[in-house]
Amino acid sequence: MPSITQERLNELHALYDEIKAACLLVDDKYSLTATEPHLNMPESLDLKPIDFTPKTEAELRELASQSVAPSFISKQRTVERTYSAKLKSITLEMSKVNTDMDAKMAKALVDYNNEKEIIQRKVIDNGLYFSTVSNRYISLATERYNENINTIGDDAQARHKRLLQQQADAEQLYNDACDSLSREQQASVDVAYNKLTEEQEKQRISVEKYNTGLIEKEQKYQASRAKAYEAAYRAQQNKALQNAKIYAELGEVGYRDLIQKEKYAVCTNMCMQLTRTEGNVITGFDSFLVSALGSYYSAFMSWINSVLIPD
Repeated sequence: MPSITQERLNELHALYDEIKAACLLVDDKYSLTATEPHLNMPESLDLKPIDFTPKTEAELRELASQSVAPSFISKQRTVERTYSAKLKSITLEMSKVNTDMDAKMAKALVDYNNEKEIIQRKVIDNGLYFSTVSNRYISLATERYNENINTIGDDAQARHKRLLQQQADAEQLYNDACDSLSREQQASVDVAYNKLTEEQEKQRISVEKYNTGLIEKEQKYQASRAKAYEAAYRAQQNKALQNAKIYAELGEVGYRDLIQKEKYAVCTNMCMQLTRTEGNVITGFDSFLVSALGSYYSAFMSWINSVLIPD
């Protein structure tokens, strides 16, 4: 006997399983009882609803705050840079006022000392060193010096006062800008929050509509499946009734012969493309065909060894 590869043997096993299934379908076709219908429909569509967990008000407000924060951080930095630059300018100007005042006072002192020296030389040259003239001129120079010092100090003080006012104004502008930004940011957060709330509500309605649609689909499917089951069951009953009539006409032996004859036809038709060796291999797998074909089993074996092409 020619050898059969493992691959071909696997193919023959698969064919034998198909032959068994076909023979069982014949048994079902001629069943005298209405068996449970086998619907080619799953018990359920098993549609998966969408889970929807709405965010809390606090969570939505936090998201709204995060969404507007970047633009206001930039604006706040601009305000702070402007304020910082103004303070730096004022500080530099204050330093300049002090420097100018010190320079003017130093010059005033130098001028005063020079003036006293000139007075002293003149009174000496004129022989008036010990006279009251010397003291009177020096006293006048001292008065002028003190007035000059006071003027310089008053002017510096006035400039300081103006700069301090500028500093206070800058601080007020900064605080006003910060307050304005804070109000603007809060308004933007409120707008963003309302938008997020609306979007969430739309999403909730959409998910609810979708899930409701799933329920309706499942209900329609179950109704359709119930109708299909009822129709299949009635078909089983009608088939059983028709088989009972045939059984009554043919009797037990004739009815069994009808079934086995049809199984024989199924087997020969499905094995038509096999070689004799392959046909004999299939019949040797187990005893199913002996029981299924009954008196036609020997006819099937004869058909294999006479009709199928030899190897």
